Amino acid sequence: MKDSITQNISQARIKALVKWGLIAALTCSGIYLGTNEIAAQRTSFYQLYFEFERDIPMVPWMIHVYNSFHVLLLLNFLIIKNPLKIRAIAISLIASSAIASVFFLLFPAELGFSRIENIQGYEFWYDALHWLDHPHNLVPSLHITFSALSAYVISTEIGSVFLKLTFLTWFLLICSSIVLVHQHHIIDIVSGFVLAVLVKFAIYDNLILTGNSES
Repeated sequence: MKDSITQNISQARIKALVKWGLIAALTCSGIYLGTNEIAAQRTSFYQLYFEFERDIPMVPWMIHVYNSFHVLLLLNFLIIKNPLKIRAIAISLIASSAIASVFFLLFPAELGFSRIENIQGYEFWYDALHWLDHPHNLVPSLHITFSALSAYVISTEIGSVFLKLTFLTWFLLICSSIVLVHQHHIIDIVSGFVLAVLVKFAIYDNLILTGNSES
């Protein structure tokens, strides 16, 4: 009997991973790329950064920390065992994208950094980033929102204090990386984190509470 229950839970988890993982990936990518393309057609942009930020030096190797955001997102889904939580985090990511898209369209931002081409040893990574991402979907940073939500949910799934601190450190490194690769500004980090907190309390927690009451 116990084995049967475990097997059913496992099957439900796999189904949730495939279903909600794909829905979240396709929807969030579609919203981000679509609004980014629309913003790129604008002729005027908002300068939402402090002047001193333009003097922040680029740290080329931080592109790997920047890209590790994708690994964090993947681990987020793989570590979660409860199908209800998988659904909740997927909907939370989608909601975050939808909310952020309103700001992207209303306040398309201008990047204060000049994009550097042919960074020795990192040409592929920066060329791919600059080709894919027009620098206008800046405030709030979904890089930060998604990372904060993922780090939070993962921390609720693991008991080890060391691992919790590891994921917190990873999140903080991602926060610094988006500026040090000259992809975002300070206000993008702050607004991205605020969005994550709002979505966590207003959407994620409510989905978990509602799901538990129905089960």
